[in-house]
Amino acid sequence: MVRYQNSVIPMTPIRIETGTPEGDAMGFSADCFSGWLEIVEKNRIYLHFIISRCRNEGNTQALIRKWLAKGFDVRVVMPRPVMQHILRKLLFVPARESIPEHYDGEIDIWRRPAITDIFIPVSPEADVPGFS
Repeated sequence: MVRYQNSVIPMTPIRIETGTPEGDAMGFSADCFSGWLEIVEKNRIYLHFIISRCRNEGNTQALIRKWLAKGFDVRVVMPRPVMQHILRKLLFVPARESIPEHYDGEIDIWRRPAITDIFIPVSPEADVPGFS
C-alpha cells in the first residue's frame, strides 16, 4: 500500500531486478545497470536502487526517458545527489510518500508532476488564443 497526498493506493507490486528476463524487457539490463525497481498499478515504476555500470554515458537518463515515453509514471525513491541532477533535467520534483512495506514513515520520492499539478499563472488581462 502506498500513501500519497492523504490517499491510500492499494498495490500488488512486482519486484524486478537487473539480470532477470523482466529487467531485460524493461531495458534494465545487467550489462548497463545494477539495482531493483517495482511496478505498481500497471504503469507506475518505483525505482528503488540503480547503479550505472557505464558511468557518464547517459544510460540512466535514457532509460528513464524510455519509460516516460512508454507512458510509465516513474518515481525515484530517495535519489542521491547525482540522480537528483539527472531528475531535474527530466523535470522531476521532490515529493513525500509512504511505502510501509519497505520504509518507516514518509520518504523522499522524486516524480514528474501531472499536468494538473502544474500551475502557470496568467494575468486576467492576458490575451490567450482559444480562451475568452
